[in-house]
Amino acid sequence: MVVSRCDYSPGAIIDGRYRVEKCLGEGAFGKVFKVSNAGNVYALKLLKLWEVDPEIREQLVARFDMEFHTGRIESDFLVHSYSYGMTEGNPYIVMEFCPNGDLLSLDGQNTDWVSITRQVLYGLKALHGSGKVHRDLKPENVLIKSTGMVALTDFGISGDRNKRMTERNILGKPTQIFGTYAYMPPSR
Repeated sequence: MVVSRCDYSPGAIIDGRYRVEKCLGEGAFGKVFKVSNAGNVYALKLLKLWEVDPEIREQLVARFDMEFHTGRIESDFLVHSYSYGMTEGNPYIVMEFCPNGDLLSLDGQNTDWVSITRQVLYGLKALHGSGKVHRDLKPENVLIKSTGMVALTDFGISGDRNKRMTERNILGKPTQIFGTYAYMPPSR
């Protein structure tokens, strides 16, 4: 698979269709852009395969594909995935754009935490009802929609109850840890 570096800046066109408005964030494996197409605004998550060891690309693309399909679960409390594509050998997901930031952007004043908690739980219920486990629930992965409702996002390390994703060494200890340490439950 031929993979090229994709450094998009505002005004650039991704895959001949999506105009980059701005970069919303970047992680170890991906970059998220606010993009527009035909008057609509979306979030586009690009998998940075050019920065990944070729030996793990296939596994990473499979996980990215699962992230796309998890975003297709019908629920008002999950950020919806619209389409999946490739640009210069790097896959991307076009998703619902949530313009009001994440839970960390709330100032706490006049915030209905009971309602927000209920909406997060509805999102988790939708995931669990489809056999998925989020595995990285944190304030940054709860986005605020234009309606003021919240929705879960970032299903990149979500688990599937029908697929074993945890690999263990000969002593039975996990060889990979999924999640953000500050939000993980204590281990035994």
